[in-house]
Amino acid sequence: MEFIQNINIILVGFLVWLIIAPRISSPKYGEMFLAYMTALLFSLIASSELLMVKPVAFFFTVGGVLAFCYVVARMTIRITIRK
Repeated sequence: MEFIQNINIILVGFLVWLIIAPRISSPKYGEMFLAYMTALLFSLIASSELLMVKPVAFFFTVGGVLAFCYVVARMTIRITIRK
């Protein structure tokens, strides 16, 4: 289970979880973000159970965790330019 061997799976997991992440401009952003967090939590629980049998699921979820951190950082840090 080497990290470098599975970097492509982590990247695919990151992209998939980033695509299904809620958009900030959505009117129901709070509800969608809660559903996103819940889905990621259940995915983490399921992949921890499958870690010994299918390590691919774990690395896919690691990509999801990185995508979640990116979404939270994108939501928290806002850069505005005022004239």
